[in-house]
Amino acid sequence: MAGTPQATGVTVDVGGLVKRARYAAGLTQEALAARAGVARATVAAIETASRSPSWAMLSRVLAAAGKQLRVELEQLDDDLLRDLAARAGDTSAADDLSMTVSMMDGLDDLGYRFEGLAAAALLGAPIALPDPLELALPEGPDAVAWLVGLLRTGAAEVTPLGRSSPLGGVRSQEGVARLVELGQDGRFFMEYWLKNFLVRFAPRDEAGRSVAVVGESGPLRVQPLPEIEASDPYTVRVLRLLREQPQDARGG
Repeated sequence: MAGTPQATGVTVDVGGLVKRARYAAGLTQEALAARAGVARATVAAIETASRSPSWAMLSRVLAAAGKQLRVELEQLDDDLLRDLAARAGDTSAADDLSMTVSMMDGLDDLGYRFEGLAAAALLGAPIALPDPLELALPEGPDAVAWLVGLLRTGAAEVTPLGRSSPLGGVRSQEGVARLVELGQDGRFFMEYWLKNFLVRFAPRDEAGRSVAVVGESGPLRVQPLPEIEASDPYTVRVLRLLREQPQDARGG
């Protein structure tokens, strides 16, 4: 099969590997191709599974994205397939979160997205919504004005990541700048109606790169599957299986 090298009955989703590595490195196809010393069309063909690269070529392209190939043994996927089947059609996580988002006036007008394990859970991973929920807001005055307006209602409070208590006086652009400056990597916690968010300001094109998950109170914008990373083996395996499902089976 094109784009899927086979060896002794083992198949590898090469296109998905390259695309995830490129997203993680924040590279365009053109930039990755330049680093690997190949044509952009070559990267595009690998990602769309219209070309099956040699292992040497695959290693070269992945290395250009700062990744390397490693083969490991893992359990059969039967248990995960059962978990995914049991979760199929369950919209409770999206319904619950969409109700909260619907109360955060103006958030829908921003190019935000939920990220990490929150995005994975919303896209069908059989895991609970994490606490806190990772939320990316687009850099710029619009998102800052939205945050200031939300804080002025008194329904939310913010705490710089790495600090133990909420930061008072965040009622202006200068206050938000101080909040970001005090947080580790610019991130901060936001508590709103008994939900906790881990917030960061991201480049506008990155924060706006999302897929839609429909909840009872409206759609949610979530990080695309190829960009989601996890550290625990269970979630890593679940994400792999989700990526292998047809797009329309994942919502959005």
